[in-house]
Amino acid sequence: MLQQLFKFITSRQIVKQRSLSKGVDTIVVVVAVSAAALHMYSVYHGLFNPRVQRSMHLMFMLPMAFLLFPAGKNSPMHRPSVPDILMALLSVVVGSLGALEVDRLEQRWIFATDLLPREIIFGSINVLLVIEATRRTVSSVLAFLGVATLLYLPLGPYMPGILKHDGFPFQRMVEMMYLDTDQGIYGMLTGVSATYVILFVLFGAFILYAGSGIFFTNFATAVAGRTRGGPAKIAILSSALFGTMTGIAVANVYATGSFTIPLMKRIGYRPSFAGAVEAAASTGGQYMPPVMGAAAFIMAEITGIPYFHIALGASISAVLYFMAVGSMVHFEALRRGLSSVPEEDIPNFKSVFAKAYLFIPVIAIFYMLFKGYSPMKAGFYAILLSVVTSYFQRATWMGPIKILSAMNEGARNTVMVAMACACAGMIVAVMTHTGLALSFSSMIIASSGGILLIALILVMLVSLILGVGLPTTAAYVLTAALAAPALVQMGVDMLAAHLFAFYFAIIACVTPPVSICAYAGASIANADPIETGFIAAKLAVAGFIVPYMFVYNPALVTHGILSQIITASTTALLGVVILAGGLQGWFLCKTNRADQFLTITAGLALVIPHLWVSLFGIAVAGVVVFKQRRHLKRLP
Repeated sequence: MLQQLFKFITSRQIVKQRSLSKGVDTIVVVVAVSAAALHMYSVYHGLFNPRVQRSMHLMFMLPMAFLLFPAGKNSPMHRPSVPDILMALLSVVVGSLGALEVDRLEQRWIFATDLLPREIIFGSINVLLVIEATRRTVSSVLAFLGVATLLYLPLGPYMPGILKHDGFPFQRMVEMMYLDTDQGIYGMLTGVSATYVILFVLFGAFILYAGSGIFFTNFATAVAGRTRGGPAKIAILSSALFGTMTGIAVANVYATGSFTIPLMKRIGYRPSFAGAVEAAASTGGQYMPPVMGAAAFIMAEITGIPYFHIALGASISAVLYFMAVGSMVHFEALRRGLSSVPEEDIPNFKSVFAKAYLFIPVIAIFYMLFKGYSPMKAGFYAILLSVVTSYFQRATWMGPIKILSAMNEGARNTVMVAMACACAGMIVAVMTHTGLALSFSSMIIASSGGILLIALILVMLVSLILGVGLPTTAAYVLTAALAAPALVQMGVDMLAAHLFAFYFAIIACVTPPVSICAYAGASIANADPIETGFIAAKLAVAGFIVPYMFVYNPALVTHGILSQIITASTTALLGVVILAGGLQGWFLCKTNRADQFLTITAGLALVIPHLWVSLFGIAVAGVVVFKQRRHLKRLP
């Protein structure tokens, strides 16, 4: 039974698109480029009515889901099947209602006006299409949850305990999923995908076609290549830079890992360790501002906190995560005596610096968000800037072909996010209308006995369990609906509570047994994915402490005066570095059991937001340094 469950969860962790024949691919390119152009136009000219914007968004994304992603292993990989084409056409028909009859739909009373027969038929078909598209593009687990929650609506009166509710008639179920613009298929989550997300996914595609991918790798190699265990540090730095642009973990693994993983193996890293380093680093890329993936934009909608403040609040903990992983890698390199990158493979820093203009769009996003531009406008102008800056050197020019290619790739990459948002919207609608979300929050508070640490551990477990089979966006959305309100009720800062849920939804990407980034890293390294996943989790283990730090010390999400933020950041930084040394059994040199225990104790003490505890941690770390220096002096 457990083996079958594991097989079900892991069966579609890395979903592959079809390699379409030229004629069919041309049709998909036209659809994808049209989708990108329409969304960019809507931002420039002014967004359409929310119902129209979301309907048109799914009218493009749903058909592409059926054309690009096969139904199963035996489906044709070079062309869509006849059922795929029929479902793609049907997606356009059922999705057109919101755009063509927007005036009538806006004037009706939700949950009061009776549904027309075509609305019941179209709505039922649309729900089934979204479930099937989600199964193909995102995860079988998310599709299964979607079906389970839909069945929960009529079966509620027969459920036990907190799961019991009065039940919902079929007409109201369809209305909830199809016609409500607050929740359901065309609710707020799809609205985020139709506005913020697609713009920033397009930005990521544009910046890569402008040459940023190669630039980031070369920049990281020039900076970290000469240090001990350099290739692993290159992976971490390049993944952090790539993450600032895209916020997509698996794409990060493939984009940077194709260079860094072979390089790590060449200087002596085990294949599983090389894949794990890239997996752990790319996972953190989802959390790296300014582009933090779809979930961060959803967080802004749920909490009402401006996106700039979310990105700013996450910046310190993002740096702490990468410092934690980087320190684990550094001490591993020292312990194993690994070398740096061969000098002939390190690019000249002057030639790398000559392309530093590729950073301009990222800097511009920060500036525009700081000046009060909406994330959509900031993303739109950053796309234009990426095209303009590409003309600074002839080698990076973006002509019409490159621009259309970037639009095509960006729209295709949005399909998975759009399906995840649509399906998660249905699940959240069920949890809200049945009161399950409120009951679950009450259960967390009751189970914790009012003790915040226990509540945090419970929320962490919920987020990690959901993240096992779901993409980060869906895992965060469900955790935010089920568990984050409990933390807020217990006095946790709202931003810290939601970043806590978001952080562990991300960490699930390297949490065994299903660690999607580890699967991607292992495929490049030709390593065992399970072993790679466990090593990636070990590398990220110091990072598991970071969310608890900013919950107990809001200065780490930039809430407080400057002196508090600087002090908290400094002690936290020292803490994660020292903790990493303790976990790896190396500080100034190899540590014995006693020194390892003292080092871990010092690291944990430094991350606790209390002056005397931090001073105790510094004192303990000083003792370890003193003992190891004496030991080093006695060595020949």
